[in-house]
Amino acid sequence: MSNMNPSARRMIRRLTPILGLLLLAAVFVGGAHHHADGDRHACVVCSVGHSPAISPDISAPTAAPAGAAQPIHAPPERAPRPTRLEAAPSRAPPLA
Repeated sequence: MSNMNPSARRMIRRLTPILGLLLLAAVFVGGAHHHADGDRHACVVCSVGHSPAISPDISAPTAAPAGAAQPIHAPPERAPRPTRLEAAPSRAPPLA
C-alpha cells in the first residue's frame, strides 16, 4: 500500500507532462546549439553539455607515512563485544 496522499498524486500527475516537455526541450536545445567561433567561448549551454557527470578527484593521493608500523592495543573495556546470535521467537503455539 502506498503512503502518498491524494493531493501529492494529483500534483505528480500534473507535473509529469511539464517535466517531460522540459526534458525534450533541453535535449533539442543541446543538440541544435552550435557556434562558429571555435571551441573556446563562455556559453552556458556548451559548458553544461560538455561537463562530466562525475568530477575527477583534483588532489593527488597522499603517501603513507614512512616509519615502522606500531601495533595499536585497545583496552579491554573499549574492545568490541562479540556478537550473539539470537533466534527469533517462534510464532507457533506453545506445546501442551
